Amino acid sequence: MYFYQGQCYASLNEVPAEILSAFIHHTALTETIVFQKGKPLFWEEHYLRLMASMRILRMEIPLSFTMEQLQSDMASLCLAEGQSKFTGSVQLRVAKTAVPSREKTIPSTVYAIELRAIEDPFSWQQQELPIDLYKDHYLAPGLYSSLESAYATWRNTAWTFAHENGYCDGILLNDKKQVVETLLGSLFLVNGTTVTTPALGAGNRKGIYRQQLISLLQKQEKFEVVETEVSPFALQKADELFVLGDAQGLFSVGQYRKKKFGNELTQEIWELFSAHIKQLHQL
Repeated sequence: MYFYQGQCYASLNEVPAEILSAFIHHTALTETIVFQKGKPLFWEEHYLRLMASMRILRMEIPLSFTMEQLQSDMASLCLAEGQSKFTGSVQLRVAKTAVPSREKTIPSTVYAIELRAIEDPFSWQQQELPIDLYKDHYLAPGLYSSLESAYATWRNTAWTFAHENGYCDGILLNDKKQVVETLLGSLFLVNGTTVTTPALGAGNRKGIYRQQLISLLQKQEKFEVVETEVSPFALQKADELFVLGDAQGLFSVGQYRKKKFGNELTQEIWELFSAHIKQLHQL
């Protein structure tokens, strides 16, 4: 089942050509929302980030593009697929219908919704494959870098590097050669009970779960959270490393170069965060 512009289609052949053309040829913005038992997690936060991203990219925001309408559209697609208690990720994609021109500086937009069923989309795991730095190209810090789908082609190149070398993920650097994040999400370093992560502004994306986890840990007396510049040299000094993504869940990094990491405190952090999500969304 395909969902474009508020309507379900059984085949791509039924989708109007101008809509498909918009996603093929023009700028697309993607927001990935995790669903648990038919409930979108942190939907309001995702919606606000989507609106901010569309403004940054100078995209038209139709009057019908409300939080309630989009949530209703996602629920309609779940029902059409026979999955009223859908668990997995939902991709909401938005694209311009044309290249901006003097006659129409801000073209109209179209949107599509896609379901990706995952048995447990938000879980903890220990990753056995190593991780390493991607140093062929660097991110430029700035507002554009904060977009969820920024530098898509560049990130695909980094994934090629990671897969070719047998890594589970790639650590991205900015033009100051400071750690930004990984391809899968936000990177956290654990030293004792201090949890450090690159500060926003380093070039990282504004992860929804990143901010939720930071806010949660700041309320815990046991932990100290530090958002700062992170040097690649700090990675080998950490007791534990973990990555948190908006759709991939959380995983402990097993090895970076010759340094192997534990995961004891990471598991404790995950249990706290998991309980927080379940309580917040009444799962």
